[in-house]
Amino acid sequence: MVPTSWITAYSRLERLREIVQILFRYGFDYFIDQLDLRQLLPPFEKMAAPAVSTSSLGVRLRQALEELGPTFVKLGQILSTRSDLLPPGIIVELAKLQDQVPPVPFEQIHQVLTSELGQSLDQIFSSFEPKPLGSASLGQVHLATLLDSRQVVVKVQRPEVAKTVDTDLLVLADLARLAEHRTPWGRIYSFSEMVEEFSRSLQEELDYTIESAHSERIAAGFAGDSAVRIPAVLWELTTTRVLTQEYLSGIPLENRAALISTGYSLPSIAQRLTQAMIKQVLEIGYFHADPHPGNILILPGETIGFLDFGSVGYLSKQRKEIFIRMVMAGYHRKTEVLVQCLKELGTTTIPIKEEELRRDIDLILNKYFDLPLSRIKLGPAIRDIMDVAFHHQLRLPGDFTLLAKAIITLEGVVTELDPSVSIIEIIEPVATQLTRQRYSLSNLLHIAEDKVTSFLALAEDIPQLLHVFLDQTTNGQLEVNWSLVDLQIILRHLDRISNRISFSLVLLAFSIIMAGLILGSALVRPYDPNRIFLWRLPILEIGFLTAGIMVGWLLWAIFRSGKL
Repeated sequence: MVPTSWITAYSRLERLREIVQILFRYGFDYFIDQLDLRQLLPPFEKMAAPAVSTSSLGVRLRQALEELGPTFVKLGQILSTRSDLLPPGIIVELAKLQDQVPPVPFEQIHQVLTSELGQSLDQIFSSFEPKPLGSASLGQVHLATLLDSRQVVVKVQRPEVAKTVDTDLLVLADLARLAEHRTPWGRIYSFSEMVEEFSRSLQEELDYTIESAHSERIAAGFAGDSAVRIPAVLWELTTTRVLTQEYLSGIPLENRAALISTGYSLPSIAQRLTQAMIKQVLEIGYFHADPHPGNILILPGETIGFLDFGSVGYLSKQRKEIFIRMVMAGYHRKTEVLVQCLKELGTTTIPIKEEELRRDIDLILNKYFDLPLSRIKLGPAIRDIMDVAFHHQLRLPGDFTLLAKAIITLEGVVTELDPSVSIIEIIEPVATQLTRQRYSLSNLLHIAEDKVTSFLALAEDIPQLLHVFLDQTTNGQLEVNWSLVDLQIILRHLDRISNRISFSLVLLAFSIIMAGLILGSALVRPYDPNRIFLWRLPILEIGFLTAGIMVGWLLWAIFRSGKL
């Protein structure tokens, strides 16, 4: 029987070969050569040039990702939010990636359902629609009715998709490591960390219990709020591959004609939707990361219904405070605060040119300086800040870029509903109130209490730490490690220099010895060699052999170290 590890390795190699061929076909031969993967192409393609295309780089990348399948479509969608990593032209094209694929035959869906739920469909549902309401790359959604007449929506994962995604993620990790070692931009960006972050996000999306927990956490934040509705999860009919939720009957936000004919106020809906998203971001901390019209229903009473929590962002308390500071800094046009926020958020492998960064932020703020608050659009301002991060090679955290994408998407949606709505006008008073709460006496006392508690805990540990320190010092077990930037590189250079000097001195000494031997030999010729025993010895040959052995030994030692 073939070991599973061999099968996995073979699957990875075959998938990598397929990826290389598709990338080559779309003109990414430079990338293939940088990673030294041309040998994976078929023999007749190894020496051939890729097909010439008049399409832009962004278009070709989008088409290649679509052909590569669901994992790469998801990757492209994530990258479309990373204005800090990619230029605007590519971002625009990746934003066009659609996660819509033909549905899986119902027979396969039926097998997944019975396997996951452990019962036949007749034992659970009085009816189940074979035709899906929607079909995406990871799963599809069906309408069903329970035996107690409640209507539900059942989201079912596509068969074998988890296995495909696992293989693709392993291949992406391999490519990331290659890029880090063989490309100049791989030394700037930590691709392995990015792939790890993407892998974690996609694995969570494949686990429907995590999606269900996200929706319940956000729903808890709106408890008692009649303006927002989130479908309840039926946990008894939910597994990692099947998600069952209550069915919400409403009008999709994208159907503006139906909203108007029903008598709903589009400006009112725009206000409610914006307030609901701001509450998710600034108060709850968890937020719907993809609030496009297809994921939003309008229920009776202009209630906002959120659907599909597969993509959810999370802001820690610290990052939430940074975002609030950024909003307030933009509102009050404080360049230094924005620069500091970007430095706190971003990571980079090169020194930050602070003067240039400050100048670029100044240019953004001056761009909006003369505009009234109602005319300032938060989405374009965020894009400008992301472009500055890209220019200065500042890599922003994934959740923050998800937030940027959510706000940009939200602003596009509410502008369609009511062009006069300004998100920054709505968010400013909330941010101001939260800032006041942060610096309120009660909150400062709470912070002080936490700090004092931490200090007292540390103080309690000091005697024990001192005891360990003194004990290790007494027993000679204390180790002190010094770390200097590039110290090893400097030492290697010094080692090479010293070896080269030694090499030169040995050659010089060898030359002097040889000259002395030759001269000495010439001087002793007039004398009778039979009178002195020493002169009868082959001095020249012995000296040459001795010097040769010494030089050979030194050269062997230096070359073996590899530091000549």
